[in-house]
Amino acid sequence: MSDTPILTPDRRLRVFISSTIGELAAERAAARAAIEDMRLHPILFELGARAHPPRDLYRAYLAQSDVFVGVYCESYGWIAPDMEISGIEDEFLLSEGMPRLIYVKRRGRRPRSATGRVVEADRGRRRFVSEVQELGGARRPHPG
Repeated sequence: MSDTPILTPDRRLRVFISSTIGELAAERAAARAAIEDMRLHPILFELGARAHPPRDLYRAYLAQSDVFVGVYCESYGWIAPDMEISGIEDEFLLSEGMPRLIYVKRRGRRPRSATGRVVEADRGRRRFVSEVQELGGARRPHPG
């Protein structure tokens, strides 16, 4: 017998969207819309009130996700007093082994060094965008 779980037909793939809340609201909305258009389930950290510490919450969300989408720009994110890396970098590292799609909004020639550290770790799997409309270009219609 296989160890692969048999999922019910209503089980949609969960796509975790990683981004700082302080920037790229339009890009997160475009990514969410593209994911919904493909009939997948977007998981965004900022949705809804929470009774759990932020780190516990995003780690639990990531553990239940199937795909990781990073939406980055200039901010590296906040570093908690007991952490050495930001939540954004922690999310990225925890997504190891998942399919990843990384979007980087360019405001200049290159992302800032802190954000660039995360982006460079995933070299070859990213797509640079300069306008939010370009995120919609990644949408593919779902048959049926």
